[in-house]
Amino acid sequence: MRLSSLLMPSLVVCAAGLVAQDAIDRGAYARDHVEFLVEQLDQWSREFPQQFNAALMKPPVDASKLSEAAKSGPSEFGESIKRMVALTSAKDLTTNAEFRSLLEKSVGMMKEVNLAMSSQRFPAVLQSDWDQIRSTLNNLARVYQVETLAALDPPAGGGGRGGRGGRGPAAAPGGVAPGGGLSGYIVDLSCAKKGKGMWNNPECVARCVRDGDKVVLVTEEGKIFQISNQDKITPETYGQVVTLLGKTDGDTITVDSFKM
Repeated sequence: MRLSSLLMPSLVVCAAGLVAQDAIDRGAYARDHVEFLVEQLDQWSREFPQQFNAALMKPPVDASKLSEAAKSGPSEFGESIKRMVALTSAKDLTTNAEFRSLLEKSVGMMKEVNLAMSSQRFPAVLQSDWDQIRSTLNNLARVYQVETLAALDPPAGGGGRGGRGGRGPAAAPGGVAPGGGLSGYIVDLSCAKKGKGMWNNPECVARCVRDGDKVVLVTEEGKIFQISNQDKITPETYGQVVTLLGKTDGDTITVDSFKM
């Protein structure tokens, strides 16, 4: 009886320590994810304003049909991202009110740009860059529970999604890509269940895989496909949108090859 009374406080302290450590790990993962998304936005937005303004100067883009907010949006967005980068050093980054307010304003200023990209035939490379910027910005907005940008497609016969760093053909409902195969994000099973905000974080996927989790393919609609031959999936695909080619059996695919 005396031994039990001595052990109980120790067990309580140990359990409390484990809970605290788990909270620290989750907080660190969330911070890493935010920093990663801001870094991506910083990289993608550096050339976008100049390319956007250049596209306004020549057909098939008709700048006279665009609002002033759309024309000035990319340059203002670039400056906003620079301020976000500076704020990533804040200790309370994931709850920082200034960062959240800046993010909300950034999403708002890009609404007109989003409409412009869906109404005009911009060059393929620029459209591809915008797809990446919008996707990353939306993932960051979901972390802070900020309204996201609508996923609007370019006009028929427009720039398309091929260009530098593009995401390839848009996935059809269910993840079936044009020409066959399954299209979606390569992530670990745990993050696949947590929503889109966790789907394009390669560092987090790599950590979870090292900890023993398996990689899966999750479509834009959130449908998860198990991958039977894990050795076919290379680290370069982590957090990326890919098309898997192979044989499917229900919600499982045996991969022959993949395209990024």
